[in-house]
Amino acid sequence: MGSAQLEVKSRVKSIALVAMLSSLSVAGRIAMAPLPNIQPATFIIIMSTLCLGTSKGVLVAIVSTLASNLVLGHGPWTMFQLMGWVTVAVVTGRIRNTRMSHVGMSVFAAIMGMVYGMVVSLNGLLYTNQIVLYYLAGLPYDISHAMGNLVIYLVCAPPLRRVFERYAM
Repeated sequence: MGSAQLEVKSRVKSIALVAMLSSLSVAGRIAMAPLPNIQPATFIIIMSTLCLGTSKGVLVAIVSTLASNLVLGHGPWTMFQLMGWVTVAVVTGRIRNTRMSHVGMSVFAAIMGMVYGMVVSLNGLLYTNQIVLYYLAGLPYDISHAMGNLVIYLVCAPPLRRVFERYAM
């Protein structure tokens, strides 16, 4: 195979990985919608970024948000969700090469749930100047998101990392 063929094969593999991870994120987000703010999408964005890099994590964040909101509903909040999950990908990319225990990464995933909630709460500026009260009203949902991330990461990260190591890295 020539270098051009290898480059095309690599790009196709990259696009397929982003599409599969985004699909998994969308399916998880829709399936978990009845549970208040349990977001497997955040976990998948974190794992995508850790295993594939910041640019792929950002792509998964964007595609996941836009595709899942086709079912769950688009609105002014969509832009803030995009900013929130892109922030999660970028921050995760910054710590990507840091050595952290599995429990430490689970705590990081929980913190990213809170960060996502803070960014998404900025949409309150469209409706009120009482942004602190607006954020505090949503805090139980952010805590739910954080705890969901902690548990999902604890349980699902090891098997997903093995899949990445075998097929994607």
